[in-house]
Amino acid sequence: RQAFAGFASPGVAAYAALFILSEAFAEVKVLDAVMFRLLGHQNTSLRMAQLRVTAPVAAASAMFNNRPLVAMLVPLVQAWALRHGHHAAQLLMPLAFASTLGGTLTMIGSAANLLASDCARSLKDPVELKLFALTPYSLPLNFIGVGFMLLGAPRLLPQPQSSQSSSNRAESDVILPPQLTADEEPAVTAAKLRSYHILFVVRRRCPSIGSSLADLGLARLPGVAVLELKRYGKVIPEMLCTPLQHGDVLKVMANAASIAQLRRSYDGLEPAVHRDLDILGGRRRHRRLFEVVLGANSELLKAPLLEQKQRLLQMGCVILALRHPDGGGATPSGHIAAGDILLVEAFPGIDGTADFAVIAPVDASKPPRSGRQQDRMRGLLCLVGFIVVILCNGFSILPLATAVLVLDFLCCFAKVLGWREALQSVNGGVIMTIASSFGISAALTQTGAAHALANALLSAGLSFGPLGVLITLYTGTALLTNIISNTATCVMMIPVAAHISEELQGMENSELNLKTLIIMVILASNAAFATPLGSPCNLLVVDAGDYEFRDFLRFGGMLQLVLLVSTCTLLYACPCT
Repeated sequence: RQAFAGFASPGVAAYAALFILSEAFAEVKVLDAVMFRLLGHQNTSLRMAQLRVTAPVAAASAMFNNRPLVAMLVPLVQAWALRHGHHAAQLLMPLAFASTLGGTLTMIGSAANLLASDCARSLKDPVELKLFALTPYSLPLNFIGVGFMLLGAPRLLPQPQSSQSSSNRAESDVILPPQLTADEEPAVTAAKLRSYHILFVVRRRCPSIGSSLADLGLARLPGVAVLELKRYGKVIPEMLCTPLQHGDVLKVMANAASIAQLRRSYDGLEPAVHRDLDILGGRRRHRRLFEVVLGANSELLKAPLLEQKQRLLQMGCVILALRHPDGGGATPSGHIAAGDILLVEAFPGIDGTADFAVIAPVDASKPPRSGRQQDRMRGLLCLVGFIVVILCNGFSILPLATAVLVLDFLCCFAKVLGWREALQSVNGGVIMTIASSFGISAALTQTGAAHALANALLSAGLSFGPLGVLITLYTGTALLTNIISNTATCVMMIPVAAHISEELQGMENSELNLKTLIIMVILASNAAFATPLGSPCNLLVVDAGDYEFRDFLRFGGMLQLVLLVSTCTLLYACPCT
């Protein structure tokens, strides 16, 4: 019974329910809109860029699970770094660390906090940890941690390989494709063979209106080249420096994955065939981009594609772009032949037609659900509902798990997510690991291992007084959390903290009560900075930032030492009452 107690834990249920809520926020892109407004759109210095990344992320992590939050923000920050000419490695590790620090601001910021609350309530002398129990200590620690990252990141994190200035990079990145002569080496590269020529139109609601292409960094996206900018049918010669206006048309050369990324990254920049896409109706979350090859017996070969628009719409399909197998661009009104490749937006049932010989879906290509009234209402539902959840939990009106599950059901009924999408968003492996860690905690207590470890830490720290006890407890917890998961470390070390508290009760002049030691364990368990192994957030940025183990040891290790001194000093000077 004790081994499987975690599967009945309200904290585990709340963490699983928050996965669904995070997916709902990602779907309606409320968080994306807020983050882009906080990050800004103009070129900034590296230090200001790091501040604009770390401060909002730390604040958001106080209310969101930091793992899903980082998963949502990594591509967003990568795109923002590309736009502004910054090296992603200088931003992504501070992003992961800021989310971890921010997760300690409230009891729902990380799974370790939720599990610690459950473990603290199950002790022989129960300790109740309210929503903001950590905030008086974690808030100054967040300021210290973010301040250190702003000062140390430029020197301790990997530097870009090229010393070229951002202005020079902007000029070299946003360039038209080279025009090759017949005497030059054939330059129809593999990338060009897979590229389409596609038109995008700037809609009235586009937040990029008033910004130039150079400011937006649009052509810094991999696999994207801006070919032309038209306004009222006329080509703009100085397109890179011209502020965008409503109705402008961009001609872009990009592959299918980059086209999908453009639609995700730039709200209000839509394919020129957006009116045809509107005819397809709702259920946008079911549509995808597909690359299809015209078969030899396709009915689409018998007449120009423009004349068959109605038939395609009845199939639930709209053509965004097409290309010839040799890499040559094409237009829907031009000549097409068997073997030509079309980029279409369609429902999954497209594979039932005989017109296409090959059908390949494009990953992460769901059309963005923004711009319509129902999209704004769904976003408002998620945002207001989450605020209500926080208030209900803060004022003890409803348990956290119950409140979040109610909001999850409302999101599904409002078609923010489908029921299957909601179930698929829950990471079963993570939930199993968290729930199973309760058995480890019970085993440590029952076998006496927790008591033995507590005595070892106590004997090592008592020679330096109560501050020494705090330092040894923090050090032992931090070492474990950098090797195993922070959730497992937290449930393992809380029984140890309870035994230390029992030993200290009989000693004079000791103000370290059980609640103080539990808060120390929670803060130290979340401080997994020195290796990429201790936190899922660290693992999420390893590949995206191209980090090595020594990068975490150098930058995260220094942050770990700074927080060790700060946390122990703070809890020693101001223990819990």
